[in-house]
Amino acid sequence: MDQFTYIRQNDGTRSPRLLGQILLASGIFVILVPLFVDLDTDPLKLALVGGGAVLFGIILSSIKSRIVFDFERKLFKESHSILWFKSGEWEPLPEIDHAELIHHSFRTSYTPNGITPTLNGQVTLYKIVLLANGAKFLVLDFNREKDAVVALEKIKSALEAMHIRISENE
Repeated sequence: MDQFTYIRQNDGTRSPRLLGQILLASGIFVILVPLFVDLDTDPLKLALVGGGAVLFGIILSSIKSRIVFDFERKLFKESHSILWFKSGEWEPLPEIDHAELIHHSFRTSYTPNGITPTLNGQVTLYKIVLLANGAKFLVLDFNREKDAVVALEKIKSALEAMHIRISENE
């Protein structure tokens, strides 16, 4: 196994991506409505408004954040991308002493504002904690335990292939 890619889920890009999908759908809607309904609005204005929404929607929907591990070259990269532009530099991968899966449960609470629904409930995140030199190196968050277990096994097998012994205290 040469590389492992972790796509971040809780990095603050979820809301812009959702806004981008909403803009994309509304832009397509604005462009398609004149085909079915006779409107007095200038078609150029509709095309500009719909096209602008589609353009901003594509840009916002394409925002991604990830961490790539290259175990063969002993490097890792935290990268961000918008459309085809990617940022991030390769850094040396420190010697990882410990990798474990932990469950982090907490109760969500939102303040009611009369507009949005208030969803309160128990949430569990599954975190893979990587320790290097006795300190926290990286924490990878997953929403499903199955995904976290698969990722932990991939990381451990790649680290063992690099001849790094991982202590197991799970």
